[in-house]
Amino acid sequence: MNMNISIKGVIIYLLTLSGITAQDVHLSQYHFDRLQVSPALTGMFNGDKQVSLVHKQQYFSVPVDYLTFSGSYDVKFRDCYDEGGFFSGGILFNYDQSGDSKLSLASLSVNGSYTLPLTPSFFVGGGAYLGVGQRSFTEKDLEWDNQWDGTVFNPLLPSGEAFDRTSFTFLDVGAGLNLRLQGQDRTKLDAGVGAFHLNQPGYSFYKSSDIKLPIRLSFYAMGVLKVLDILDIYANGLYQDQGPYDETVFGGGAIIHLSNRKAREIELHLGMAARLDDALIPMIAIGYDGWKGGFSYDINTSPFQAATDQKGGPEFFLNYTYKKLCPLKQTKVCTIF
Repeated sequence: MNMNISIKGVIIYLLTLSGITAQDVHLSQYHFDRLQVSPALTGMFNGDKQVSLVHKQQYFSVPVDYLTFSGSYDVKFRDCYDEGGFFSGGILFNYDQSGDSKLSLASLSVNGSYTLPLTPSFFVGGGAYLGVGQRSFTEKDLEWDNQWDGTVFNPLLPSGEAFDRTSFTFLDVGAGLNLRLQGQDRTKLDAGVGAFHLNQPGYSFYKSSDIKLPIRLSFYAMGVLKVLDILDIYANGLYQDQGPYDETVFGGGAIIHLSNRKAREIELHLGMAARLDDALIPMIAIGYDGWKGGFSYDINTSPFQAATDQKGGPEFFLNYTYKKLCPLKQTKVCTIF
């Protein structure tokens, strides 16, 4: 019997049809795509509007494609001189695809948040999202042991598998809480929690199945400390738990401000992170006048490195923050006679 065909069929079966719990999209540079971490981080940035794009490719040395794309946009709804609480809104799109079956997840959510200053340097924010997702796969490139006729593999033979459906859609809701400490100038700290899939939607290709998408809890802390006019240091930590899966990612680095001229700011980000029992993640990024783009690479350290030869995958990210110019406050001018 052709063992490659048999093993491939079993793996595809487990991925697409069994009761194994699914895992959400997870990125290495989550602090550049904050809506993935908590809806309460919607609008929590130094500016008025922000766009983030992330593309991740995994396991170059494994002959099966794994890729992830994420895009988000969020905006604050407040006047220039309003120092009170403010509402923010945003959208988050995710697309993930893996394996010979093109097993994919596409999701779109609408976020909303409200941030309230309790003191000039301490803010509390809450957020929620409502979204829709689609899970799908294709049978086109799958091979099954029933297609082995005893001598050769014959793709014209029936697979012997009966699928209720190859795609399904689901509604999704979640919420989060964020605490912000804002120091002088660039110093800041965000800490909080995000709760995803609170409605635990049905998540199976069998219509009669009671498999649910488990709640994902995300606990995080992300901080920056200004050391010198030209230097900041930063540290980030993230713990996520979803059903039988969890992950811990932590790291830090330096932000070197090569130029602090207004509208001509140039900064260099250098960092290193680790995902426990999985990967080391060096990162480099450059920022200019609201734009920020960079690259990181997962160096696999898990037992899967026997297949990957320690080759994980690159992650590219691009971020743009828009800050509107506020007009000077009007003053009453005394007429000179």
